Amino acid sequence: AYAKLLDFVRPVREIEQIDTFVASGRVLAVAQRSGLAQPPMDNSAMDGYAGRTADVSAIGTRLRVSQRIPAGSLRHPLAAGSAARIFPGAPLPPGADAVVMQELCEADGDDVVINHLPRAGESVRRAGEDIALGAEILPAGLRLTPQAVALAASVGLAQLPVHRRVRVAMFSTGSELVMPGEALPPGGIYNSNRFLLNALLQGLGCEVADFGIVPDNLG
Repeated sequence: AYAKLLDFVRPVREIEQIDTFVASGRVLAVAQRSGLAQPPMDNSAMDGYAGRTADVSAIGTRLRVSQRIPAGSLRHPLAAGSAARIFPGAPLPPGADAVVMQELCEADGDDVVINHLPRAGESVRRAGEDIALGAEILPAGLRLTPQAVALAASVGLAQLPVHRRVRVAMFSTGSELVMPGEALPPGGIYNSNRFLLNALLQGLGCEVADFGIVPDNLG
């Protein structure tokens, strides 16, 4: 019986473009690649101060704070002998090669005292560290999870190509079946399987057409 049922199966060929926002649970039809590097630029992983490691030769080095760089802002080349106040996700200024977390620094007016010897690359997230430009991020055939649609959104994919939902028709057979909420006649039982099958099919992402209860009547 199982083999006969499988003989009737035909793959769903139709593809729909749908908003990424509502794509969770659908099956991806075409593999997706990233059109940008993620992160798109070298940026800070910490609240702290960006600077040149060559300028910090000893613990207690004092540097002038030449700029402040919050996330989403522009930055300017870092002047020699200076530091930039920087925040998580903010772009690293040209010339800087490390970030010292604020807990290891002391602000003093327009200066900062660095109480740590940083190494090159410290607390810096490099461009493309998470996702390289052109990398495949989602394979074809994937049932999209909330995490997968978030990943698609993170590289700017507003829509995704998905297979049309599988259409399933269902009905229940048996004159003894009664729907919950109706009076239960002698010999009757409530049609719990109808609820079970509908929920299972909905959970699989199917488009369900419910044709109700068919009585035991050959006519």
